[in-house]
Amino acid sequence: MVCWIRASRPKLHANAFWGLVALFGASGCGDSDGQRGTPANAGHGASGAGVLGAAGFTAGAETSGGAAPASAAGANGASPSRGGSSGSATAGAFGVPSSGGVPSSGGAPSSGGAEAGTSENPSGNANGGRVAGGSGGNGAAGLGLGGAGGTSAGLAGMAASGGPYPDLRFSGLVSAVELAPLRLAANGLYPAKVTIASGGVDALCGASPTADVATNAETQFLRATGSAGCEKVRIIFTVCEGLYRIVAKKSAGISTLADLAGKRVMAPSGASSAYFLSLMLSAGGLTAGSGAGQVDVVSGNPSGSTFNGGGAPDAATIWEPGIEQAAEALGSDAVVIDNEVSGNEVYRELFNLHTTTDVLADPAKRRGLVELVRDLVAASATLRADPTAADAVLTGPTGVSTSVLHASMKYERFAGTLVPDVLDVLEVEEPWRATVDNRSARSREALAAYIDDSVLADALAGM
Repeated sequence: MVCWIRASRPKLHANAFWGLVALFGASGCGDSDGQRGTPANAGHGASGAGVLGAAGFTAGAETSGGAAPASAAGANGASPSRGGSSGSATAGAFGVPSSGGVPSSGGAPSSGGAEAGTSENPSGNANGGRVAGGSGGNGAAGLGLGGAGGTSAGLAGMAASGGPYPDLRFSGLVSAVELAPLRLAANGLYPAKVTIASGGVDALCGASPTADVATNAETQFLRATGSAGCEKVRIIFTVCEGLYRIVAKKSAGISTLADLAGKRVMAPSGASSAYFLSLMLSAGGLTAGSGAGQVDVVSGNPSGSTFNGGGAPDAATIWEPGIEQAAEALGSDAVVIDNEVSGNEVYRELFNLHTTTDVLADPAKRRGLVELVRDLVAASATLRADPTAADAVLTGPTGVSTSVLHASMKYERFAGTLVPDVLDVLEVEEPWRATVDNRSARSREALAAYIDDSVLADALAGM
């Protein structure tokens, strides 16, 4: 089922119009170094600088956003423009001109809906809406953004109702695949600077937080907020839903979940992958321990070298792309176990975006958060349409090849929302986390206080 968001704002700047791309239904991610926590390619617009060509981003390594790169080839080379049918040849990131404006005859039309051509409506929006769907939603013109008519105002002009957008400090696992929407938002969508620093939800805690927003798996959110100093943290958006898998050695006699009995399995202690492993063992009637028939769970961060040498485990699990590297290193000796025996999914990690009540109470920063979330919604839609759209901004930070990245992206779901069952997930997981942390489990009511859906509501209301 395809659901289209129709524009209601009279002025929509270039960084928000991606949110008008189709949201392809409900559609994930890991937690950080022990603390972190497709549809076929759709067509793009016919002209202008592209998103994923050879030139690459020219912005600083971990400080990006603001003015788009001034490369004549655009942010990522010369593939089709997202700036509209008349996108400038000097467009910067994502078809936004290097001067910061929207192409005067390309960008977001001042009138017309957001609809593109779909299988039900091949001609798209007759009024030249946000998506030029002349040949259908996934045809040659499919997801090319723009159309005739639009605004020539620059990014600052688009923020006229409240002044320039604020710079934002972000903290998260910089090598995470799950950061794909944030990477896209920070490299051309968000109209100010997003400084990306290594860390996670802990950066929001204490008397002097070092970040305005942070990502982590729900596992690490529960860990951090289970102790003093993180009372002001709030979950505002789900950046990604991550699916986990166990990779094991066929040569160790493993082909099913039950075969893990008596074997050694590596997982990072206290991380979301450890929680996934505990659920998988329980589903298979297995227990962790050193006794006969038990699963010997050893702590570690699996990677491409995990199964090398003496003393290597028989199986392993971790977030992407580490587990994909482990699987590729095993080659034909690898077996993947990703569901319990009945084929049911036992766990999906919620890789959420967090902020604090102090940031939410600051009018300027809240306005920035609303815009950032709006851009994350848009970037998520782009990734659902084309999972390779973030290649240029992910291969460097993740340190893996595009082949590993593409294989890993199959285990990530970018829903572009705050998932409706986030409280249910927290409630079910809290007893496990409390046991790991040697504390009492909190009630559902206590956990509910940490969820704030108002930023997403404001973001969607402005699209």
